[in-house]
Amino acid sequence: MTTQSEQHAEPAVARRTPQMTSLDDLVGAHPDALRQFYEAGRPADPAELGDAPRGRLLALQPTAGVHMATRPLIAALASRWMPWKGNEFDHGGNSGMNVVLASKVCRFKAQLLPSELDGAPTLALTYGEKAFGNPWPVSAVKDELRAIGPGIAIGPVLLRWQERWHALLWFGLTRVGPQ
Repeated sequence: MTTQSEQHAEPAVARRTPQMTSLDDLVGAHPDALRQFYEAGRPADPAELGDAPRGRLLALQPTAGVHMATRPLIAALASRWMPWKGNEFDHGGNSGMNVVLASKVCRFKAQLLPSELDGAPTLALTYGEKAFGNPWPVSAVKDELRAIGPGIAIGPVLLRWQERWHALLWFGLTRVGPQ
C-alpha cells in the first residue's frame, strides 16, 4: 500500500550537464556552475589530454560573491598573455610539470584520489613530494581534474591551510592537436 504523498510524488530526474566542446566557453563562468560541470565529470585521463595540454584560468573562488563585478578581470587574466600556459605530463601520465612562459616549473605527482570537494574519484595533481623541492605555498597545493568533454578537463586548485583544503580558483586543461 502506498501513502497519498507517495502517489503524488514526482519521479526523481537525474540532472544532466552537457558535455563541453571548448574550454573557452567556460572562461568567466561562476564557480558554482563550474562545480556542477566538475561533479558531473569523470576522472581526467592524462592520455586523453595529451602530453602538453593548454591551460586556462576559469574563475576565482574568493570572488564568487561578487562574480559579475569581477568577471571582466577573470576574462583578462585568462587571456593568452597569462604566464601559466598549462601542464606537461610525463612518465605515462603519473607526473609532470606546469608550463609558465617557456619554462617547466612546479613538478607534480598525478594520481587518482578522492576529491576534497565531493569525495568522488578525481585526477589529483599534488606538489608536496619532498623530492620535488617545491616551496610553500606550492607544496601545499592540490589540483583536481575531471573530464567534461573530449580532451577537456576542469577542476579546482586547492590550498591546504590550517588543516583544511580551501578552493582558490577553477582552471581547465584542453588537448592541443588531434585526438
